[in-house]
Amino acid sequence: MNSLDSMTKKLENTKIYAVKPGGRNYAEIKAFSVGLDMIFNELDEMLREYYIDTAQSYGLTERERFTGAVRDDLSIEKRRELLKIREQTNEKFCTPEAFNKILQGYGLGGFELIENPHENALTVKIYDALDEQNKAWINKMIENDFPAHLAVTVDFAS
Repeated sequence: MNSLDSMTKKLENTKIYAVKPGGRNYAEIKAFSVGLDMIFNELDEMLREYYIDTAQSYGLTERERFTGAVRDDLSIEKRRELLKIREQTNEKFCTPEAFNKILQGYGLGGFELIENPHENALTVKIYDALDEQNKAWINKMIENDFPAHLAVTVDFAS
């Protein structure tokens, strides 16, 4: 039910107002309902964009900007999938599985982790074809997201 019908019904149920097309009450309620419908539509859109599963545009972009990678070159479904992966990882997990999830969250498909636990070292070999800008971004993200106690080396295989 739209806001015009809702307000008309509620006012007529009071038995005080007669809201008929062409009347003054009807004209005022119709003007209010146009403004209310705009607000309700904007609120519906905001609510939809708040959640990853329903976001279509700026909701995805803002979350991606927060996590460091706006990937508007990908489909909406792929962007949602990457965001879900990125938001499931945090600094409490220091396992190869967690590191794999982090790297998948960056949109990488071909990579290998080589551990050296005795030296607290980790080598990340990346086989994806990336330009220099994306390589710099990946290095920055790994530096930010991987634990500081690990000496992480990134190797971009050509």
